[in-house]
Amino acid sequence: MKRLLLFFAVATMLASCTLNDTKDTNVVNLTVRAADWVRHTDIDGLNLYYSYTFDMPEITHDVFANGSVQTYYVIYNAQNVPYVQEVLPYVRHFENNKGALWTRTVDCEYSVGSMTIFVTNSDFLDEIPPLMDFRVVTQ
Repeated sequence: MKRLLLFFAVATMLASCTLNDTKDTNVVNLTVRAADWVRHTDIDGLNLYYSYTFDMPEITHDVFANGSVQTYYVIYNAQNVPYVQEVLPYVRHFENNKGALWTRTVDCEYSVGSMTIFVTNSDFLDEIPPLMDFRVVTQ
């Protein structure tokens, strides 16, 4: 009898845990074309970065205050098929065949109803970012 009561108590706790998790999960795919990136610098024309702001109605007041937002950079293979998603911030180090070294950082910020993606190269070379795809998961 004690085992039966213990079973029902555990089953009730597990059921109540899953029943309370009623938040909707939304998955949104976003693309920024090279021509859409907005160039920014400070007042002296230094510290170059690019950004793009999306309308994101999925980021409601409830999601902002009580939920979560996770953003991924979607990277394609040579056949233009998505093969990996990198969680933001995405930070990669590069070197070209002339020995130049730099780091590219892709990060984001969000508020109720919008999200901004940022791309910054550590050498601040004025190079417009390419077309980039992102996946945003809100819950």
